[in-house]
Amino acid sequence: MFDEQILTLEEVSKYLRVPVEAVRKEINSGRLRAIDVAGYFRVREFDLATYKNNAYTKVVPVIGTTSISSVPMNLQPAADFSHVWPDKTSEQFSRVLDGVASMNDKEYRIKIGFTVRKSAGQRRQRSLVLVNRYPSVEFVASTDDVQPGGKMASIIRDRKGKQLPVGATVPPEYLDLAVGPYRSIVDGPGAPNGLAVICDVGDTETMVEHALIRYRFREERQ
Repeated sequence: MFDEQILTLEEVSKYLRVPVEAVRKEINSGRLRAIDVAGYFRVREFDLATYKNNAYTKVVPVIGTTSISSVPMNLQPAADFSHVWPDKTSEQFSRVLDGVASMNDKEYRIKIGFTVRKSAGQRRQRSLVLVNRYPSVEFVASTDDVQPGGKMASIIRDRKGKQLPVGATVPPEYLDLAVGPYRSIVDGPGAPNGLAVICDVGDTETMVEHALIRYRFREERQ
């Protein structure tokens, strides 16, 4: 018979005497292992004990509200733009930034904009990052009205373009980025159950870095 205790996030937060959101951040960062059961996190007693032991031996920074990207970039505010998707639908984007970013001594033209569209059962804020005019990645928030400090997520794919499942080893290019389950941010019908880059709604540097990594993987496959 199974005799190991399985804890909810509320039970873990009560035990550690921290907010539930703090527990969720530790899970998203990978420091606290959790089980994803139909989009709900559960923590094994053993994994909580391991987390506590590691906390005794080293100080681990919590995911911050901003990211310091290692990718040089120069982005400036620009006019709103429309993007036409393969199905011929046109979508309007605002709060646009346009410019150039560099990775591995190669420059790329960047354009990033924000919109609101229904996803996983409700309207949510989204961002689109174009690299050399190609729609490289989209980030999705939990709602359509994200406050400062709110989070957005974008699915991670490997070099072959395959979506990474939760718990998979990320490509080395992502080691400096915050990652976690996509459903920890975007939870609803049809939401992908995979690993994602997670950042603040205003962290365009991380969004661009993720887009460049995805674009370079695409270049390798061509």
